[in-house]
Amino acid sequence: MLRLLMIVSGGFEALFGVSAILATPMLVSALGTEAGTSALFFARILGAATLGIGIAALLARDELASPGGLAVAYGLALYNVLAAVLILWTAAEAGEAALWGAGILHAVIGTLFISALARRVPS
Repeated sequence: MLRLLMIVSGGFEALFGVSAILATPMLVSALGTEAGTSALFFARILGAATLGIGIAALLARDELASPGGLAVAYGLALYNVLAAVLILWTAAEAGEAALWGAGILHAVIGTLFISALARRVPS
């Protein structure tokens, strides 16, 4: 289950990262904000960070028995939980439908990660 979560979450994050880097103005406008210099900068940094997280997850998917691979899984679980909270908080303030969907998706993936990590048998 944990391996599958690493693949699915890593794939989504890598795709989002590439999209955020290549279509930054569209991402910023989806939030209902102006595409000013600061917003574009932070959206591009977000894209780079999520691309890095996604690639790390995909590369670590077969290393979950090692401390490094497990650390990536814990990091991805924390990322998804925090992303869910922050996205849903922003959705409540902005009322953007796309944000609600993204927040709920992160919440589900974060919950599945926590469940998979809690059921993991120590080696």
